[in-house]
Formats: sequence, structure tokens, C-alpha cells
Amino acid sequence: MEFFQSLYKKYYQRVYGTCFLILKNTALAEEATQDAFLKAYTNIHTLKDPAKFGAWVAAIATKQAINIYNRNKKVLTIAEEEFMEQYLKLNNERLYENEPCSQYLLQEKTEEIRKAILCLTPILKQMVILKYYWTLTDPEIAQVLKLPVGTVKSSLFRARKLLVKKLTSYHQEFMANKLVKGEPNAKGRV
Repeated sequence: MEFFQSLYKKYYQRVYGTCFLILKNTALAEEATQDAFLKAYTNIHTLKDPAKFGAWVAAIATKQAINIYNRNKKVLTIAEEEFMEQYLKLNNERLYENEPCSQYLLQEKTEEIRKAILCLTPILKQMVILKYYWTLTDPEIAQVLKLPVGTVKSSLFRARKLLVKKLTSYHQEFMANKLVKGEPNAKGRV
């Protein structure tokens, strides 16, 4: 029990952050986090390599969050300000504390990336979170999701292409809005 409590303390923030990234709702993210740890606790005997606990619980949490999201699609609403406040609070170690301009730019980029990730299918979203938020390797993702490594690689390639396309459209929309408002573009022209 003490061993599991130490794992809970070690991974709680990342698991909660993963769930919150998907659900955008503190109560539902907490529910998914608790469900994931409960499922991990009851099935820990099936974990072959204790060093892979983080990846294993991340996969469980992602699946739990996606299931909750699918069950509650119609009622999952939250004020954008509350979401950004919570999300950035979870990731504040990445922000430059003494540079407000850098903070703002990072917040803008983070929000654009989050929106793009949320547009992906559940399996691609899960793979992207495991790859870039949990920093798992392709073989680790394949093992956690019980998929061939080739499938993971091709799916991540497809996800990256979709994200680039989506982020490019966000950037073009942003620049178009600046021009409509009469703000100078990157070259200083209106």
C-alpha cells in the first residue's frame, strides 16, 4: 500500500494534467484521475515492469478521460478563462516568470496547440499525449496501447501532419485578423 501511495504522489499531477487536457473540466478530470488510479491499483498485479508504471497509468488515465468525454460530450462546457487558468497553472513551470511578454506568447501557443490536439480522433489524441506530454518512445506507446510499433509510428506521423495543418490555419487566421484590424504584419506593413 505504501508503495502505491508513493506512486500516486509521484504521478498524480501528470495524470490529472492529462485528464484535464482532454476534459477541460476540473471535476471530471479529478473523476478520471481517481478512476485511473483505482483501476491501476486493482490491476497492478498485471504490470510486468514496475518501471513502466507511469506509462501504464497514463494510458489508463487517457482512456478513462476519453470515455468520460464521450459520455458527457453534450454537457462538457467550461468558460475558456477558467480552462486556461487551470491548464496554465498545471504547466506554470514552463513559463518565464519575469517576462510577461514571453508568458503571453507561450500562453497563446499553448492554447493553439491544445485546440489542435483536441480536434484529433481519440486514438491520435491519446498517442500525442503519450508521446509529447509523457515523453514515451514509440515502442513504449505500442506496448501500452497494445498496437504494433509501425501502427504507432504511422499514426503519430498522421497526427503531426494534421496538427501542422491545423496550426497553420490558426496562424493564417491570426494574421488575417491582424490585417483586418489594421495592425502591421511581421514585415511592418499594414
